[in-house]
Order: sequence, then C-alpha cells, then structure tokens
Amino acid sequence: MKNSDRFRVVLVSPEYELNVGAVARAMKNFGFSDLSIVAPKCDPTGFDAIMHSKHAREVLEGAKICKTLAAATRGCKLAVGATGVIYRHWHETIRSPISLEAFAKKIASKREGKVALVFGSEGVGLSEKDISDCDFLITIPTSDAYPILNLSHAVAITLYELSTYAPRAFVPSGEKEKEALIKAFSLIVDRFASELRNPKKVKVAFRRIIGKSMATDKECAAVLGVMRRAGREIEKKK
Repeated sequence: MKNSDRFRVVLVSPEYELNVGAVARAMKNFGFSDLSIVAPKCDPTGFDAIMHSKHAREVLEGAKICKTLAAATRGCKLAVGATGVIYRHWHETIRSPISLEAFAKKIASKREGKVALVFGSEGVGLSEKDISDCDFLITIPTSDAYPILNLSHAVAITLYELSTYAPRAFVPSGEKEKEALIKAFSLIVDRFASELRNPKKVKVAFRRIIGKSMATDKECAAVLGVMRRAGREIEKKK
C-alpha cells in the first residue's frame, strides 16, 4: 500500500467552508485523497470550499459524508485523534497524546492497513466521545501562548510529517485481533469492577496502550492466549 493510500483524513463537524477547502488543497499538495466528513456544519462543496481548494476540487467532491465517527473510520485499523488541548480533565477518558513526530516515526513501520486521522471542529475540537472512539491521540508541539492551530494548518502539518516517512515491512494487527484482546481484558476488569475506582477508565487505558503499541497479529494472539487462560481461572474461583 502506498503511503498516500494508507491515511484517511476525517473532519468532525467542520464549521467553515474555507477550512474544508484548504484541507482538500493540503491533501492534494501531499498526494492524499481519502477524505471523510462527519456531520458537517457547512457545505463541503459550497462556493468558499471550492474556491479555497484551488485545484483539489475532486478531493472535495469525492469526500464521503458520514453521520458518525464510527462510520467515517470504518475499515481503518487505527483511528488517531489530533488535539492541541493536552491538560483538559475528562471524567471517563484518559488523554495521553504523543507528538506528531513520534507518531510519524512509529507508523512508518506499518506497511498495511488504513489509518484514520481524526480532526475536530474549529470551535470545540474533538468531544470526549470522539476521543474515546480513537485508539490514541497525537499533538503538534506549539507555543504555550497559543497552542491551537487552524484546522487546515493542523492537517497540512500532519500530512507533511507523514509524507516524509516511507513504510517498512511490518504488518500490524487488524480490527478483529485488537477487539478480541480488548474484550478479553474487559472481562477480567468486569470481574474486579467492585474493587476498582473507575473500571471504565481502566478499559480505556488498555485500549490506548494497544493502539499505541501497534502490535502485530502474532503479538496479540500471544497475549490473548494468556488473558483467556487467566479469565478461565478467575471463573473457576468464583
């Protein structure tokens, strides 16, 4: 799979046509074309969007409009949320973003499997639910005085960074392998839920770890075997 085919840009509820157009332009600048837009608050193919896309009109017109983030990321092995807000407290979500540079180097070893790059709306960014639906988060280092980038700028910087790395021979685990591992861990957490302060956060933390590790099928299978055995032993002792 070519580097440009490995990534899908997902915009969640963008508010301004000019930003959507500028995103399309940035995508074409770096050779990307897979764009999905979740519940847009503007017309993705309106006059301003087309005007600011310049020669990338086909990216706009080829964009998939979705009702939910789950629909927009369907078929992707990883969903990676972009955020400029690192220290906000969430009740049910653990935020531990890695830098864009670290992500680009990490993903360079991923040869197959689609990756969704998820960007929030201009006004509020990604919601807590959106973040929970992502495997992990990335952030672009910026000035503390003004850390939030314009949507199209964030997309452009992200695609530039990713375009500088070539994939190597490494095949990550698929959705089924990851979900089986997460499900096995969740069953163990459920068994001890009454003794844990926040079982849901424990599950979210484990999902983040699996997402960041980019484990292979064999690695997932090895850990899954141990977890399932542990689960059976726990059931016996009930």
